[in-house]
Amino acid sequence: MIRFKTIVGSLILFICICSLNGCTRNDNAQLVKDYYNQLNQSNYSELSEFIGDSITISEGDYNMNYSTNDYYQFFQWDSVFNPKYEILAIKEIDNKVEISICKTCTRIEFLNQKPLISTEIIEIKNQKISKIKNIEMDSDFKLWNIKRGQMVTWIKKNHPELDGFIYDQTKIGAQNYLKAITLYKKSNN
Repeated sequence: MIRFKTIVGSLILFICICSLNGCTRNDNAQLVKDYYNQLNQSNYSELSEFIGDSITISEGDYNMNYSTNDYYQFFQWDSVFNPKYEILAIKEIDNKVEISICKTCTRIEFLNQKPLISTEIIEIKNQKISKIKNIEMDSDFKLWNIKRGQMVTWIKKNHPELDGFIYDQTKIGAQNYLKAITLYKKSNN
């Protein structure tokens, strides 16, 4: 009986120490995995559970700060392109998660002709994703810019009703972006 009490007491002490020290290392990685899983399923109601009242997405010196509503609008825009994410590597560093991710979608396939592979640092606050910082990206931005420029010029000349699609980051803007890609591809076949 004394041995049983010692084991139970030790277990309770271990749980208390872990909760005081924030033993959430696996929780943060799982939170990030679940976030990308919901992105793959285009499920915003579940995805929103993984982000706080605001989220910052950074690339280089450019920071995009989103409220929950702003992020929903961005999510709708991005979802139109049917993105798919594959986690290539993941590791935890304090309250941050470093992740290597492969993203492909209609827009990326057209502009880059291969998936984007990036390394990101994801900051977690209060068990919610608060910041996603892209620290490295494998992309052919020269090809990307050439293809985008050619398509924008061609659309402006041949389908002026779609002109400006490149700047419209709403769901309708993304739908127009897809139309522009389709029309431009057909013109080159």
